Amino acid sequence: MYKHILVAVGPGFSESALNIAISRARECNARLTALHVVDQTPWWAVVTADCNCAQTLAVIDDHARAVTRYSARLIERAGIDGTVRSIELPLNASVGETIAKVSMELGADLIVLGGEADAGWRHGGQRLRDVVCARTKCDVLIASHAEMHADADQLM
Repeated sequence: MYKHILVAVGPGFSESALNIAISRARECNARLTALHVVDQTPWWAVVTADCNCAQTLAVIDDHARAVTRYSARLIERAGIDGTVRSIELPLNASVGETIAKVSMELGADLIVLGGEADAGWRHGGQRLRDVVCARTKCDVLIASHAEMHADADQLM
């Protein structure tokens, strides 16, 4: 039985991961924390020579607020004990390292990542899931899109 589940919600939103985490939290009567790690210098802003930094930061902040609001609404609608945290990516840290560190600080015993975690969030050529698994001592669940659709039907 899990007591505290951490789910990573990110740039691709990871709705599959959030729906799976909500379902697992309900099954285990566990607390749920949705974590959004905000990268203030994403790859797409760095490689764009004509980038307006103020506008880019505004877009990043707007997106972070939208992700956290939507995540909070889904958690509230599910009627489980949960919260949403949005933190800035620390300098010289990867998203995977940050997720693992926060999970340990919170005492999470399960981390849920979206299956789309393979598509982006690479640091030094490593996949996000590999970094998280290497840096945490708790279980890690990779949510697939097929699982998301089955669990989303149960949430309704």
